[in-house]
Amino acid sequence: MPAVAPPAKALVTGANGYVAAWVVQALLEEGYSVIGTVRSASKGEHLKKLFSPFGNKFEVAVVKDITTVCT
Repeated sequence: MPAVAPPAKALVTGANGYVAAWVVQALLEEGYSVIGTVRSASKGEHLKKLFSPFGNKFEVAVVKDITTVCT
């Protein structure tokens, strides 16, 4: 049994990477809402188009340098 069941929200860092994009896809198919981080807006736009069939269940957060966010 999963620790957290849908409709939970998941954060996937580096969402435009090969493995991460598949993780996002799997989470969306299971009913989760997903926030994916990317380093540029253009990469985020590509993902928004890719996951548009899931409606507003996918969001993008542009984080240019995660080390500046954590300090």
